[in-house]
Amino acid sequence: MRYVLLPSLLLLASCSAAPWVTGHTDSKCIREQMLSGAGGNPHAFATAASICAATARKDNGGHDRPLDVRDDMTLQAMAENPDYNTNRQPFVARDSKTRIPGGVRNINID
Repeated sequence: MRYVLLPSLLLLASCSAAPWVTGHTDSKCIREQMLSGAGGNPHAFATAASICAATARKDNGGHDRPLDVRDDMTLQAMAENPDYNTNRQPFVARDSKTRIPGGVRNINID
């Protein structure tokens, strides 16, 4: 039994960094920050995006990477709109050919 347990734990640990496996996407992070924030205080889009970018930077070994919110069309529109993205947080373009983490979901809460 222990010969099966160790490889399964290693496999699960390696999958935890893959957002399409765990469901931890940039969109989910931003939505959580916009809805509940820290201590129950909701944040505006720009602040939520900054918090999630800092988390992504930490997870990426200190290197910046653009946020990928293509799986949520409402957040994608907010990221593209300078009235919402006031701190000019970099994001993956809507027409990018890279894989969308988590697949495409149409979530609109407008």
